[in-house]
Amino acid sequence: MPITTAGDLAALCEIAATTPLPVSFLALELAPSLTPDFLEPLLALSRGRLVLVRRFAAGDEAPLRAFADLVRRHGHFLAAELTPAAATALAPTLRALGDERLLFTLSPERSAPGSSSPAHSVGAHRALTEALRSAGSQAPLWIRNTAATAVRDETGFLSKLLEASFLTGSLLCDGVGDLVSIETEADVTRATTLVYNVLQGAGARISKTEFVACPSCGRTLFDLQTTTQRIRAQTGHLKGVKLAIMGCIVNGPGEMADADFGYVGGAPGKINLYVGKNCVQYNIPQAEADAHLIALIKAHGKWLDPDPASA
Repeated sequence: MPITTAGDLAALCEIAATTPLPVSFLALELAPSLTPDFLEPLLALSRGRLVLVRRFAAGDEAPLRAFADLVRRHGHFLAAELTPAAATALAPTLRALGDERLLFTLSPERSAPGSSSPAHSVGAHRALTEALRSAGSQAPLWIRNTAATAVRDETGFLSKLLEASFLTGSLLCDGVGDLVSIETEADVTRATTLVYNVLQGAGARISKTEFVACPSCGRTLFDLQTTTQRIRAQTGHLKGVKLAIMGCIVNGPGEMADADFGYVGGAPGKINLYVGKNCVQYNIPQAEADAHLIALIKAHGKWLDPDPASA
């Protein structure tokens, strides 16, 4: 929620005095003109946790100390928006403050003066992480997917998912990032779905069955798309299980090396089943292969009956 004027702040204070926050926390993006003195009544009145989001530049030692003191006195949080260069310049202040009730997020920059192209946000996040660690900070890093960090400004769900995968997915695979938000999607449910998909893809949080399928080629021994959808319909409720559906035994076993179970075309009309990297059942008639796969999952203690309420 942007807070740019004293009027915005006054309206929020009136709400905070009588109404608990409808969410676990509320992030307020602050204009630089709003000082801790202005914000003091809001933080004192608020009946929920606030996260104050404010940009700090090199040389902002005094404001950074003042805002950190403000949130600590009232039990709220400060998200300091920094460039890597600002984090380096503010390192002595960050060391003196410690990490209590602080988190950090990237302040996006243009790649060059007058350029309309965004800077390389993945590289900037990595540089910010390094600067913070050099300053001795272990505070959480918030990865924000916004229009400023997007490579292309496209509105489709899959385009937003791809953008989030570029930024958040690659950073999570590096072990960077503690909080994630996708702010290019206004609908909360869709934004949450995007986050879960990115977390799942990066292996950071498994919330559903993971499917791996090899794209079709001339050697594929069955219709990959319909087979994958058929198996997904029977096993998609198995949270934390990774299944690979591979068209043939030439490249399939290598591409599914980290899967729990594999369903691989071994010969025309025949399926081989894998547990991990090991083939355990050969040349099963395709009409019987789904049942054999489910039996194999059960034999390894990974099967759960689907919830009737979600069926």
